[in-house]
Amino acid sequence: MTTGSADPVAVTTRNLRVGKGVTTPITNPSADPGTEGATGRTQGARGNEYSRASAWCNSPGKRIFDLVSTSVFLILALPPMLLASLAVATSPGPLLFGADRMGQGGKRIRVLKFRTMAHRKELGLPLTRKGDGRVTKAGRFLRQWKIDELPQLINVMRGDMSLVGPRPDSAEFLDALPTNLQCVRTLKPGITSTATLKFRNEEDLLSSVPENELASYYQTTLLPEKVRLDLDYARHATLLTDLKLLIKTALAILR
Repeated sequence: MTTGSADPVAVTTRNLRVGKGVTTPITNPSADPGTEGATGRTQGARGNEYSRASAWCNSPGKRIFDLVSTSVFLILALPPMLLASLAVATSPGPLLFGADRMGQGGKRIRVLKFRTMAHRKELGLPLTRKGDGRVTKAGRFLRQWKIDELPQLINVMRGDMSLVGPRPDSAEFLDALPTNLQCVRTLKPGITSTATLKFRNEEDLLSSVPENELASYYQTTLLPEKVRLDLDYARHATLLTDLKLLIKTALAILR
């Protein structure tokens, strides 16, 4: 990992790698004090807009869709989950890791994953960069193919998560979101989302950020952009858009 200070403008206005070979700049509006008034008015208007999620997002129909689909996915996922268990067992420690995350309505949930880090080293900063020394050899493979997240199907069956929704994050990061983005708490976290697809190479992206600025960059720049994408999706979400997003996710993993 690289440590040291960097130009503050470069940190707040970075080229974020999206997919393969595509970049898009994200600027932290708080970096320019002169825009504070205009930004506040814009955020207030956007806050009202973001708060209007579609009826589908919290409907009984979406819950039924989650239960039926997840039952099928669990059956299909049994072979890779068994192989993943054997791979994780090659290093000391439990098979599963439960991460403390904030769920719908501010409820604390335990998000399940196959353990991909050396035992007890996963308790540090809840962000992972490419080349993170805490990740085991088997863990790198599981992360590459997203197999480590298959146990979250159990979270969906429990009702803690949905198949499609904003990725669950830690309370410390979500609590620091701008007021106009706090409405993301009204949505049930998901296994995949629009932001998940756009920033599927997040670990590569974070590897370009100095280690001592990693948490600040994620909290003030990257996470707000991810939340905006997911809230925009939620305003128009339907059964059909969820199906399309699940298919896109599967294709993105297989590419």
